[in-house]
Amino acid sequence: MRKIRRAAAVCAAFAAAALCALGAAADNVNKVDITVDVTKDRKAISPYIYGINSEQWGKEVSATAIRAGGNRFTAYNWETNASNAGSDMNHVSDTYFNTLTGSSYAGKPGSVALCLSDHCQKLGGAYSLMTVPMAGYVSADTGGAVKKEEAQSAERFNRMEPAKGSEFSLTPDLNDGVVYADEFINYLVNTLGDAASPAGIKGYSLDNEPSLWPSTHPMVHPKKTTCAEIIEKSVATAKAIKAVDPKAEIFGPSLFGYSAFDNFTGPKDWIGIKDDDSTDYEWFVDYYLDQMKKAEDESGQRLLDVFDIHYYTEAKGACGTRSCSHYSDPACVKERLNAPRSLWDADYKEKSWITDTGAKWFPLLPKIKASIDKYYPGTKLAITEYDFGAPFNISGGIAEADALGVFAQNEVYFASLFTMNCKYQLTAIDLYTNYDGKGSGFGNTLVSCGTGDVELSTAYASVDEGNNDLVKLVITNKSFSDPTEATIRLNGMGGCNYSHLYTMNGMTAKVFDMGENHESVKLNGDTVTLKMEPETVSMLVLSKDSIPEPKAEESSAAESSAPAESVTSETAKETESSKGLLIGGIAAGAALAAAGAAVIIRKRK
Repeated sequence: MRKIRRAAAVCAAFAAAALCALGAAADNVNKVDITVDVTKDRKAISPYIYGINSEQWGKEVSATAIRAGGNRFTAYNWETNASNAGSDMNHVSDTYFNTLTGSSYAGKPGSVALCLSDHCQKLGGAYSLMTVPMAGYVSADTGGAVKKEEAQSAERFNRMEPAKGSEFSLTPDLNDGVVYADEFINYLVNTLGDAASPAGIKGYSLDNEPSLWPSTHPMVHPKKTTCAEIIEKSVATAKAIKAVDPKAEIFGPSLFGYSAFDNFTGPKDWIGIKDDDSTDYEWFVDYYLDQMKKAEDESGQRLLDVFDIHYYTEAKGACGTRSCSHYSDPACVKERLNAPRSLWDADYKEKSWITDTGAKWFPLLPKIKASIDKYYPGTKLAITEYDFGAPFNISGGIAEADALGVFAQNEVYFASLFTMNCKYQLTAIDLYTNYDGKGSGFGNTLVSCGTGDVELSTAYASVDEGNNDLVKLVITNKSFSDPTEATIRLNGMGGCNYSHLYTMNGMTAKVFDMGENHESVKLNGDTVTLKMEPETVSMLVLSKDSIPEPKAEESSAAESSAPAESVTSETAKETESSKGLLIGGIAAGAALAAAGAAVIIRKRK
């Protein structure tokens, strides 16, 4: 493995040298104006938008939230930890979750939730979100593929009920043929503590992508999910959870994508649904929010704390393929880098089937927020699955960094990346949460930040509440081949006398410390200029006063788990090289990344 790392480092060094040669010779320098005002548009940034899903919980990343969810969880039996893969893998019932959690959790009921809690504590108290099955049946065995004639059979599945209606047991009955959601929550509260305790599960998701149950889990739920059914099950399960742990937050309905947002993929009872004013709901989002609000009014307690969606970009590259891997084609890269704009920008129209059919609900996040304000005020917003692709290319890191800024700007409460491969996406998360390797991250308060050309560069500015003298900016350069010079005007800060630059680039998936007052950063009172190489993301720390370098701390989790030689030699060489050179992604680096991606990228299940 060390030889492989050394080879990778050598290749990266050659790519970096080639970049510098081309960068020095480049005649074209783009210009962009960025205006920051620390006194305007201030809003709190949720700490839980820098999350991951459980498939990534062993990776070296400073995530602030972890969701245990996905197709596997619809038929998860917490009593035995059996689950069914559904159509993702031949409807196999097996011990998959033992692989996910490891042998130390084997034989323990609710092992996934226990492991989730442990991982969140290791990250310093990350938010834990556990999925509770709701489709009606969970795996009764680990006996392999389920045949069509065995669908919902008592031999292969146990009934899943929201409430037990009798005394709970911490040793679940494995022979009664029924699994209870509230008994699961009771077991977790007794084992870990309630949602307010350090180890307790903070939130519960009402299953996963319910409108797709007939296609993802036909052995569990063969019939099309109706609007009335999802409301009935959501209300019953939420009540059961809150009865045991009223401090826990409920997430729902985990909608899979645009068609589900629109009409829940068109069940028969969607047509003609009316609200109390006898007017049509605009889209399923309105219906679900309104019905859950009415359920709250009837029950006297909030049954939906967080409205939850999934978002996988449908934007096509210039080649016509969704989320393509043509990393050396600037036209294809441009489409990926613009794709997050569908979340917020009314002036942007992505190239996709959604635009072809009208894109009525774009930009998405403002539209959802308007529905929340109308039908269920106070409900938070989560995106518990999302991905903009390109895990082994800097363009994926740029899109991820931009998306995290969009989440902050649009007051998203919780977000968790879902993809099997995500090197550059995880690096973007680290840029926001641990850019110096010592736990420093983006501020907790977003402030006004505008850029003159969002196709070229997006920017997000923050402060920590109570300290306007220290501003942190994340700035992207989406230019494929040319440097970009950003002129940053700072209002309300009273001048800038110190800078520290960190960057992501096409050399390798890591955050580079470029050092204090780097040559690419020029300070002039209330104006700062930053020269960015092509395809980069910068974290620029600006201060009214000089800031001393923090004292060295103990090695990070990433360093302590890496071989000693790779930390002391290869990492040091990369850091030393980066301090002298601001490196971006050029054709050589992109070619290397594309070659690697062709070998190791895996299809998402």
